Amino acid sequence: MKDYFLGLRLTYSEFHRLGAMSRKSGKSKSEIVRDLLSHGYVRERIKREHIDTIRKLTGEATNLNQLAKRANTFGYSAAATGVEVLAARIEGIIKMIKDDG
Repeated sequence: MKDYFLGLRLTYSEFHRLGAMSRKSGKSKSEIVRDLLSHGYVRERIKREHIDTIRKLTGEATNLNQLAKRANTFGYSAAATGVEVLAARIEGIIKMIKDDG
């Protein structure tokens, strides 16, 4: 049972896109919006704090590539300590992401 009404203003292109989706699917515009709410999603914009975290992960990925190159050249024992340190830093970043989410 639908108890609520929502008035919605759209731009010209949004309205015609919704109409095209309605025609292609054979559903009403309201059904399209309900389907998007039920099954679709909207991505959030990246926050400034997340940009910093992405930069940290990028740096760690670079370090990981350097360690892999060292391990391939000199053997794993030459890179073992670096791998352990890097793993701890990546775990810290992952914990920070989980705590933020």
